[in-house]
Amino acid sequence: MSAGWWPWLLPCMAMMPLPAVAADIHARVDGDGRLHISDRPMAGSRPFDRRITYPAPSHAHRGAAQGNLDRLIDRIGTELGVDGALLHAIVQQESAYDPHARSRAGAIGLMQLMPDTAKRFGVVDRYDPTDNLRGGAAYVSWLLAQFGDNIELTLAAYNAGEGAVRRHGNRVPPYRETRDYVRRVMATYRAQR
Repeated sequence: MSAGWWPWLLPCMAMMPLPAVAADIHARVDGDGRLHISDRPMAGSRPFDRRITYPAPSHAHRGAAQGNLDRLIDRIGTELGVDGALLHAIVQQESAYDPHARSRAGAIGLMQLMPDTAKRFGVVDRYDPTDNLRGGAAYVSWLLAQFGDNIELTLAAYNAGEGAVRRHGNRVPPYRETRDYVRRVMATYRAQR
């Protein structure tokens, strides 16, 4: 549950009879300051107690978490020989830096890896930021090699698949979604360089 819901939810829960709340609702605050509420115990959770004031998300902590992600992206880019600015632009477009992002198609994590792509590049946990970034960066590196370091074709292949780029004569496929994707990522990439 996103942190934006908890201020609304907590007063409602406080009106519930205490035994029902304590027995059926579990709460924990994660490292990013997000409140997680469930009807089952979670790792690190306790039965919800209406007498406790749960902390609001810390903007300073979110800033620190973003800084950690920035450093991780840059480090993995360096390790795999991929421009960190390009990885940042892809992560921004794919997940807006949300390691828990999940698409309707089943893509997961910072770089929105599909199960087959994750398996192909050795990703075990698509939700793990390091694992996800390493697999996504390896895929970008591989695509760059396949398409002669052409960033636009690499982005088109990342979005639509390398087969689609090849079927269209090693050009950006004429799909609106793919063309918009390439345009947006390239704009972000150029702005960061």
